[in-house]
Amino acid sequence: MALIALDDPRWAELQHAYGAADDIPELLANLSIPKGERSEDDPIEDTWHELWSSLCHQGDVYSASFAAVPHIVDVLLQQPELLMFDFVGLPIKIEIERREADIELPGFLEPHYSESLQRLARFAASVILETHDRSMSSALLTTLALAHENTGVARMLGQITAYEADEAVDLFLNR
Repeated sequence: MALIALDDPRWAELQHAYGAADDIPELLANLSIPKGERSEDDPIEDTWHELWSSLCHQGDVYSASFAAVPHIVDVLLQQPELLMFDFVGLPIKIEIERREADIELPGFLEPHYSESLQRLARFAASVILETHDRSMSSALLTTLALAHENTGVARMLGQITAYEADEAVDLFLNR
């Protein structure tokens, strides 16, 4: 089945951390507003905070989480100049948590959700050699690990800070 349109009434049937997900389409639509057109009283950080809190609350994921991922990926792929950590970080965190909790995707969401993660991985592969901060580099590498079904490495990359990674390598090399 196709991507659930932002005006589809099924959003009200989907759930997020605080109940019905009928508020998620407006947040997703807000992601595609170019930086120069965004009003000062509507910073993108507020939108991301609400999306993270609703869709991946303390590591829990919901049916609306899986419906939202394709929209997040689509915005990024249509406007790659918007690239920031959240566009990669939230979809991979949702997928890691889904795998860890062994949650089966609802049938009507599965094809587009899985395809969007593959599209995100292809995007990550295309930009990985560009200069990024450590958080973005880790997120891009995590995306590639997930695409290769390497959940353990993806989880490690998603959880460890750059400082901890350096420390872990030192411990490993000096054992």
